[in-house]
Amino acid sequence: MSEIKIIQNKILEILKIFIETCEENNLTYYALGGTLLGAVRHGGFIPWDDDIDIGMPREDYEKFKKIASEKFNDRYLFLSEDTPGYKKAFSVIRDTSTKIVMNYSNIEQEESLWIDIFPIDGLPEKGVKRKLHEKQYLFRRMMVQLSQFNSIVNQNKTNRPWYEKVIIKIAGILIIENLLSFEKAQQKYLASIKKYSITEGYAGNYTGAYKLRELVPTEYFGNARKLQFETVSLSVPKKYNEYLCAIYGENYMELPPEEHRVPHQYEIVSLGE
Repeated sequence: MSEIKIIQNKILEILKIFIETCEENNLTYYALGGTLLGAVRHGGFIPWDDDIDIGMPREDYEKFKKIASEKFNDRYLFLSEDTPGYKKAFSVIRDTSTKIVMNYSNIEQEESLWIDIFPIDGLPEKGVKRKLHEKQYLFRRMMVQLSQFNSIVNQNKTNRPWYEKVIIKIAGILIIENLLSFEKAQQKYLASIKKYSITEGYAGNYTGAYKLRELVPTEYFGNARKLQFETVSLSVPKKYNEYLCAIYGENYMELPPEEHRVPHQYEIVSLGE
């Protein structure tokens, strides 16, 4: 069996226990991002993908955190923004029988294979209130990233907008991490993304890679539908086609060029049992 297939099988097992927990507790979730794209286009994993992206409405997400923090503390370990030393604005479940080294930034970090669980929060539908919130969100997100500059920012990434390249260059010169408090930046960032309910008209994953493109009409989520994902039945947004078009464009069913078919940047130390 290929290495990527072993990785996919490992994280599929994490997904199964996540779904089981949600069903036992009547919690709503949706496949997001590349996981949703894989379900629609491939009936499972995108062949080169090595993670799973799940979103939960904020209310369900907070309930899940309480359940998971008690349930997953052995081989499967739950971490959230409430976990000391864990510096993300979303949650993960890790398979601690595995070991990987994240090496995309200046500081290598030892972790385990995981699935991502993102909160889905709201956004005003239109107007000045929306524009101001978008700008505040982007600024708060940037400050959190700069406060961890050497540990989470991929400074060698080439396909960035010119202004991001300028900010990264300046941050490197100033040794920006020494000037910013992660705790304060994270507190303000979390307050920003939690500010609006999904009933405002728009909603999405503020912590996703595609930023504002991931904030879509709330009706896109709606009552979840089921799609096959490998061997499991997976909940997906009601209007998953519109959601995928918003993020990836209308041609999302087309495969990307081969040079873009790459997994995450990490070194595998052990894949466990």
